[in-house]
Amino acid sequence: MKTRSILLIGYGSIGKRHARNLIEMGLTPFILTKHPDDLNATFLNDVSELGGRNIEYCIICSPTSEHLDSLKKCLSLKHGPKKILIEKPLEATYAKGIQVKKISEKFDVEIFVAYNLRFLEVFKTIRGFLEKNKGIRIVEIVAGQDLKEWRSARDYTRSYSAHREQGGGVDLDLSHEIDYVLWLFGDKIIDKMMYRKKISDLEIDSPDIFKLFLRYERFVVDVTLDYIRKPKTRYIRIICENGENLYYDFTTNRIDIRTRETTFADSIGQSYKRMLMSFLADETNKRKLCTIEEGLKVLKILEV
Repeated sequence: MKTRSILLIGYGSIGKRHARNLIEMGLTPFILTKHPDDLNATFLNDVSELGGRNIEYCIICSPTSEHLDSLKKCLSLKHGPKKILIEKPLEATYAKGIQVKKISEKFDVEIFVAYNLRFLEVFKTIRGFLEKNKGIRIVEIVAGQDLKEWRSARDYTRSYSAHREQGGGVDLDLSHEIDYVLWLFGDKIIDKMMYRKKISDLEIDSPDIFKLFLRYERFVVDVTLDYIRKPKTRYIRIICENGENLYYDFTTNRIDIRTRETTFADSIGQSYKRMLMSFLADETNKRKLCTIEEGLKVLKILEV
């Protein structure tokens, strides 16, 4: 890949993943963080250290509650980027998401949201299944993992996931599932019901269970997200009236269509790399990237 000038803001677990992927792609990012390490990158304490350098791309990986401030830092540069990738969700609330959109329009920048699951190869198969089967009646989606295991590299109570004011909560953390529902099935929703609560003994003040029920014209979608279950679980099940059902397990990459089973040689890690390549590529290769408008639709669904 040709040389790109990239600023990465935020260096938590997801920021480190993006940084490693960029380096594997032959790129050396500038990383804004107070906690540098020995990665082969250029670390910054402040964006002013960039001087008048031209930055083509920015990837925002700060906690959700800091996305707006990070965006403003990015756009304060004399030669700031015209393309920005913001880690999911776009913001903590729909109202703040609208602020992000207004800023993008003011500065004439393209903003995308890092919903990387879109880049899993399995979605080609799922889309093909949906095109052939018009008798879909029930879609069941489940994603959950014990937060203590998910954030095992540090004290989970200090992670942003544990604190609502920082943009934590399983509804925001696992909003990938909401994004791909809208991406696959559209937003012509007739009715919506939600349940969001903290019910476990986890030492957190954010929701650890989220239930979403969406009614479309001819089928329903039932989504369950949680910080509780062991082992880690993530799947989609599509139930058709003719019995031609589909089940995909994200943890094993196994897909079952009726009695036929296939395992994909794919991974979540690969989806992150494909997403970055799409973000850094030409206009025509961006069709899978989540746009700011689509990111706003996710936040709108999550509104009471």
